[in-house]
Amino acid sequence: MSGKMTDKHISNRRVVGGDYFIIQYQRNSKLKLQDYLPLFDFNDYWFYKKTNKFRQVDYESFLRFDYAGYIFFRKDLYKKEHIDTWIEFMTSLGGIQFLAKPTPPFPPENIIIRK
Repeated sequence: MSGKMTDKHISNRRVVGGDYFIIQYQRNSKLKLQDYLPLFDFNDYWFYKKTNKFRQVDYESFLRFDYAGYIFFRKDLYKKEHIDTWIEFMTSLGGIQFLAKPTPPFPPENIIIRK
């Protein structure tokens, strides 16, 4: 581990180590990143920056907590290609502010827009 771990105050949304969860900066939290690291195996998850331009980030960036929050998807339940397809689709429509839940279980091509 070459990057310095953050001392920012961190909170979680959903159970850390579950199917998917969010770890984010929160000023009034009493917990720090080192409190969460033993609760999950980093290698079991796809992890993305959860705000504005959603993209997969590296472990060092996570340890420094370069962004406001991260969302984790369990690799054995979610396919990276499927997540990336939905991120691209949402971005093409103008985007959303936060990636806070798993993407729908169907490809975006299946969406029917009726006039």
